[in-house]
Amino acid sequence: MGILRVVHPFPSCLDAVAVVGIAIVAGASPSLAARLGLGMLGIQFAIGSINDVADIVPDSIGKPTKPIPSGFVRRGAALAIAIVSAALGCAAAASVGAGALALAVAGLADGMIYDLRLKRSPLAWAPFAAGVGLLPVYAWWGARGSLPVALVAVAGVAVVAGAALALANAYADVEADTRAGIQSVATLLGPSRTLFVNGLLVAAVDAVAVTATLAVGAAPTVLLALAAGCALALGGLSLAAGKGDRWRPLLWEVQAAGFALAGGAWLAALVSAGVLGGQV
Repeated sequence: MGILRVVHPFPSCLDAVAVVGIAIVAGASPSLAARLGLGMLGIQFAIGSINDVADIVPDSIGKPTKPIPSGFVRRGAALAIAIVSAALGCAAAASVGAGALALAVAGLADGMIYDLRLKRSPLAWAPFAAGVGLLPVYAWWGARGSLPVALVAVAGVAVVAGAALALANAYADVEADTRAGIQSVATLLGPSRTLFVNGLLVAAVDAVAVTATLAVGAAPTVLLALAAGCALALGGLSLAAGKGDRWRPLLWEVQAAGFALAGGAWLAALVSAGVLGGQV
């Protein structure tokens, strides 16, 4: 169980599933989409493992039940998991092509910057947001070998969504970070302002996705998925009312699931309308 927790299974698997979904929407075969998804999964497992290795000292103060401080996973084992995961992830991406490999390596580097340099600073949101923005670029390029202008715009909106998720993630850790003396964006802004900015960013992302989807037209099922995703992303804020470490982490997890669903619906509408290179 400790090994499973050290790779951060929820965000890692969600990112991999999102990549598979985007690649399929882009027209990739199931096998190609699976290789892209495995590449992302390996990269995310590596980032998650290094995250826990880098946080051994602050986690021993603020989160002593995490796998390494609690003794369930040794530091060396976590490092080995990170190395093997990164190698497998890069190998899966390389099997798709040089472009996919380059983007996978860029994502890995971005994650390392977050883990090793910026996570314990108010600038932690920047690599977090960049990583989310890179996700649709990696999936689309891997599937089609090209990047239409409209997809670049989608990636820009994904960066804003990533900034919102970074705030929600920092909010989840605000008490533990305060105990450990870490100055995160949430401890700097304070819980109330962190939630306020998060809500503004979520509302902006939802508004762009809904407006763009309605502008190009979409099937009822796509509109339903879009509405459900937007509702999840905004509705996740209600979890902020929960007290303690049990409920706060669910805020960013629910918002992440909502963004993934809404983003997939938006992309499907753009593809069907021919905005991203024609219907597939």
